[in-house]
Amino acid sequence: MTAAQQPKLAEHDEIAQRLYEICDQIIDWGHASANIAVVPAKDDGSPDHGKAHPVNMSSPSSDSGPVDMAEALRWVVLIDDIDACEPQTSLIFWVNHETGNPTLEQVSGPADDADIAMRIIARDIGAAPPVQDNEPSALLKSMDEFLARRDREKPIAANDNKPAPQQAPAAKPADATLPVICPAEWHGKPVPAREWYAEDLIPNRQVTIVSGDGGVGKSLLTLQVAAAGALGVETMGMRPSTGRVVYLGAEDEADEFHRRLDDIVTAHGKELRDLSDFRLLPMADLDALLARPDMRMNMQPTELFAKLVDLLCGFQPKLLVLDTAADLFGGDEIKRNQVRQFIGLLRKVAISLDCAVVLLTHPSVAGMQSGTGSSGSTAWNNSVRSRLYLTRPEGKDADPDLRFLTTKKANYGAVGGEIKLRWKAGVFVLDDGKPAAGSILVAAHAERVFRDLLSLFNRTGQNVSDVTGTSYAPAKMAGHPEADGLSKKVLAAAMQRLLDRGEIKIIKEGPASRQRKRLILAAEDYGAKDE
Repeated sequence: MTAAQQPKLAEHDEIAQRLYEICDQIIDWGHASANIAVVPAKDDGSPDHGKAHPVNMSSPSSDSGPVDMAEALRWVVLIDDIDACEPQTSLIFWVNHETGNPTLEQVSGPADDADIAMRIIARDIGAAPPVQDNEPSALLKSMDEFLARRDREKPIAANDNKPAPQQAPAAKPADATLPVICPAEWHGKPVPAREWYAEDLIPNRQVTIVSGDGGVGKSLLTLQVAAAGALGVETMGMRPSTGRVVYLGAEDEADEFHRRLDDIVTAHGKELRDLSDFRLLPMADLDALLARPDMRMNMQPTELFAKLVDLLCGFQPKLLVLDTAADLFGGDEIKRNQVRQFIGLLRKVAISLDCAVVLLTHPSVAGMQSGTGSSGSTAWNNSVRSRLYLTRPEGKDADPDLRFLTTKKANYGAVGGEIKLRWKAGVFVLDDGKPAAGSILVAAHAERVFRDLLSLFNRTGQNVSDVTGTSYAPAKMAGHPEADGLSKKVLAAAMQRLLDRGEIKIIKEGPASRQRKRLILAAEDYGAKDE
């Protein structure tokens, strides 16, 4: 019976069974990887195989089978890691519900791979897989010994910058699907504007690297930019695109993000409930690898990467932040091809979802010494379109709160630009010699809260002072329900400003042998003795 003569598939469990069998058959041969995937749906709910790119596909609702026929019709076998093909080459296999006819189609990768990939998979589906012998042959044993000896004797290169041996490119047949454009056709049409997530710093639909030594604050910096985008506000002189954000942090726990985001929203006059367009993935205690090399040393996406893509497709963010490469990249950072493949995976996400991707990295010792902020292979720098480097001033008398954000690479702008920042009350603020409008508003708000609480404390007999201890005013106020979430540090700064302006006073009370100091509002001074 030919494929065209096969009976129609009537039940969704029958469709699942057929695809599971095909999937197992391909895996048994060992020439490719295979998994069940679900293609996107059209408006009427029918499968849209035309959009069946791996980035757009999702996992089945259950390993036991589709929940209904609508999902079953969207099931396919996703085939990748195909022998002799590029890492990005993928095929899908599905069975037409009406006719019972099978279809095998390439959905990603170079068109040159189509013929060999389909031949390999079609053969594997139609033929019986070889019987596996647990005992390796004499030839395999001798090859293992040869490879082990070669690896022991192979010299270790000092770096990976030595060019690979030049090979003549293989002749490629003409392909009608090449994206050929004649620029003359653009005559008279408006030139498309450059798209930015943060102008001149973070381009849209590209990968940007933000590097910085441990503890300098690159995670806080990017978290603040991401939060500003979700809040729709300006920060540090930047105006990120307003929209949804996904932040995957592999170095910090949820509690640390809670503290940092609380400081960030407070600094912008907002509240945590305003971050409804922010999605956080704290993975400090979990396996956070997004890609790792296969047996051929090519980078392959992990199950976590697939789940992340699924989240991104549903949430549609304008920004994806990945913190940091050391925890997310499972390859060798000095191997150029592995670095380029990893950045390629991220760029594919950026283009497919029309978003910006920011990847945090740690510079190497040489990168810090040279001031370039580079790390490992030059491919980290060469594969991205923008790279920013966050540093702090050096020296015995250097200001510990000062930071410099420098543009080290900008394909779409000028290199060498520098933004001067200052750490203040849990966030970075623009340090241009003038107070930012946002910081003025926050300071005024903190001073009003301090005055109101000080008046309340004095009216209720709760004496507070400017001296650290059990009656320290900023500490007692920070824990009060009316403190509006302001931290002790913010309130302490407000107290000092009010003292400097004379709006609050320190008075002494009690006998000379046992006097106590107390804070009062100057407007409520009814003849108390000043300090």
